[in-house]
Amino acid sequence: MINFENRLKSLKNRRQGTRERAIVESMDLFSMGKALQDGSDIRATESFETLKETPGVKYAIGAMASVDSKSTELSIKEGNRVADSLIKSLTNQGEPVLSKLQGSVALDIHIKGYSDVDMLIIVRNTINTETPEIVPNNYLPSTDHRSLIEIIRDVRNKSENILSRNFPKVDVDCSGNKSIALCGGSLLRKVDIVPAIWYDSLQYQRSREEHDRGIKIYHKSDHGFILNYPFTHIKKVNDQDSHYAGNLKCVIRLMKNMIADMPDYKKCIANKLSSYDLASIGYHMNNNLSLPYYMRLGLVEKIRAHLDLLLCVESYRNSLNVPDGSRKIFDDNCKVDALEILTNEFGDLAVSIFKELRPLQGNYDSSVLIDKVIA
Repeated sequence: MINFENRLKSLKNRRQGTRERAIVESMDLFSMGKALQDGSDIRATESFETLKETPGVKYAIGAMASVDSKSTELSIKEGNRVADSLIKSLTNQGEPVLSKLQGSVALDIHIKGYSDVDMLIIVRNTINTETPEIVPNNYLPSTDHRSLIEIIRDVRNKSENILSRNFPKVDVDCSGNKSIALCGGSLLRKVDIVPAIWYDSLQYQRSREEHDRGIKIYHKSDHGFILNYPFTHIKKVNDQDSHYAGNLKCVIRLMKNMIADMPDYKKCIANKLSSYDLASIGYHMNNNLSLPYYMRLGLVEKIRAHLDLLLCVESYRNSLNVPDGSRKIFDDNCKVDALEILTNEFGDLAVSIFKELRPLQGNYDSSVLIDKVIA
């Protein structure tokens, strides 16, 4: 049986930071000492905590919920602050760039109140196009005589120097191949800066819709590009989530929280499924996401059954692509090992909640979760 009281404490700490951190960040020295000594908790009470339900139900519903919007806004603000400073300096050095938010914060599927922020820094004046171009000669020749790879290498190198200079009290880690990581000092959030160029796919050339536009991220040690379609992914997930009244993002957050609460020996394997992979798994649940908001506990069973199907039916598992169609979800055998652990964890979650709700009933009955109404 899962210890849901411990899970609820971990969930609260992830979403709002620890009680001690909240006190230290918001009080003067005298008040802080008193609050720490008498066990005060000044963090806001969240809606799932007020439910007149069992701890397991509270955990499941809380783990599906988005983190506080003010915390998310602060994360985005810090990402933009770093990006804006970098853009100004790069432009002054002859490298015109723009910034775009990507990742879990952009989709509101992050599970930490103090979540990392991914900021793309994209070269503005030079574009890579998929050929043959839909309209030949629709693109003007570049006035920059460097190759694309030389341009993005220079942007990366200049960014490393600029960020270290513009944020002298911040820890600027330049060792990452795809991103420059900033944390500490004046920053209230960890920010990852990801240099890239535009890639105008044939689909984008037809539609001129940004969600069809690709990017090529610079890989430092390989001195090469990695093609991604983050805006296609964001659009697809947002559209699917809207179609199913917010349930897709609930599913993604719950899976991410379940992995976060695993013991380390399981988590190190389960983490082979990235946030991107988990979003893709949830995306393919389709009509299994069709539940009213007041019956969202049923999503626990729907996820459990979907994961079990993926684990047991190899042909189905291997047929599924990520939402932007760029690759298979399960493109590495280690992800199947991760899937097995996640499937077992959701089996334990469903049974543990069932036993809370029906302590005198014997075998697991999925309808107990599916039919449960949360007032």
